[in-house]
Amino acid sequence: MQISNKLIYLAAILTAVIILLIATYLGIFGSLKNMSTPELTLLFGVINGVTTIVFALVATVNMMESKKVRSEMVRPHLALEPAYFEYDIKTGDITGFTCLNLVNGGTVARDVEIDFCYAGKCSALYASSVGTNDRVQIWSGRFSDLGDTISVDVKYRNMFDKSLEEKFTINLDSIRKAKRKFVPVLNPSNAK
Repeated sequence: MQISNKLIYLAAILTAVIILLIATYLGIFGSLKNMSTPELTLLFGVINGVTTIVFALVATVNMMESKKVRSEMVRPHLALEPAYFEYDIKTGDITGFTCLNLVNGGTVARDVEIDFCYAGKCSALYASSVGTNDRVQIWSGRFSDLGDTISVDVKYRNMFDKSLEEKFTINLDSIRKAKRKFVPVLNPSNAK
């Protein structure tokens, strides 16, 4: 069960407000100079204990979020990239592609196992590593041979030797039915 950060911060604020209201209701702030030393020590001990627990809870949530951010920073960021487009001679529109690459925009992915399936055919591919901005060509051929759906299942290890898996799907049939046009993605260094 995952507790949201907003819920933790809301609980911390509510706890502080409740302590303040109870202390005000009991008239603790007005009668502090009239209290004996043991009573005062006990009161401050309880307030400090509750405050410490709330701060520890908030610090724990912040540490967990920092860990998520760090793990995201060292994770490979994989994507599919169609390339070498087919053009309609009459309209100039892109009608498909003849090459499909697996691209990594994050840190190095190691022991990369790629299962590529299309039109009832599957290919089991392997790359020892895919570095930052590297491309692995996973398919080339005629666009019409791809059928209705492309699915790619990628299993790999990150730099901390943690096994990860990502699945990609391109539903070509829904693209055709919606009459969407393919658009090339330009790399700024190649666009000049």
